[in-house]
Amino acid sequence: MKFNNKHLWAATLALVWAHSAHAISIRFDFPQAARDSTVIAQLEIETAEHVRAPSGASCGTRYTARILDGIKGVATGSRIEFGFFTGHAVGAQYFVFLKDSAVLAQHKALAPEARVPMTSPISYSEECKKLLPRFIETGEGMGTLAILPSRQSHAPNEPAVTLEAHLYPVPLKLPVAFWHEGLIFEGELLGTVEFSVENFSRYLRLLLSPAEQP
Repeated sequence: MKFNNKHLWAATLALVWAHSAHAISIRFDFPQAARDSTVIAQLEIETAEHVRAPSGASCGTRYTARILDGIKGVATGSRIEFGFFTGHAVGAQYFVFLKDSAVLAQHKALAPEARVPMTSPISYSEECKKLLPRFIETGEGMGTLAILPSRQSHAPNEPAVTLEAHLYPVPLKLPVAFWHEGLIFEGELLGTVEFSVENFSRYLRLLLSPAEQP
């Protein structure tokens, strides 16, 4: 099966308000993320440790995880450490897009996109940079996608990935996905789309050239 790039949505989110429409760039671009990420994988979290700097400042959460399906940059069956966003459950499974933290550790100050969402976003301090795990999550944490029970009547409770279409643009015509309720606004679907785990893994592999796959 082939996916045509002309069906991939633009990278600007359109939000419909009562009296006007505004556009803000908070979409997660799957093709770009596939190119930029060091690791793409399905994994299961085994441990979660809240990390604090010597001063007591929160430095996010460090996870260890077992790779269930290594799609890019990591082998199936291996284990990795990543972070630093909070709220991921031990025993839960996720698809993740990760980048090497060494690049950020070299910066004097982290870029705005490298922030830790607690009750409100906070920047990493110099002392936190020394405690970064090997890999960090991309896209303000949007690159970590929970695997949850399916909402489809033909596959009740089967593992699936459900995406809000306005945040995660995917091809409009996608045979391996199921569209939920939504509306069309300026040629785009504002609703939700669901993939089985197998088909989401397949979709991610289609975004990679053979040379990039592990």
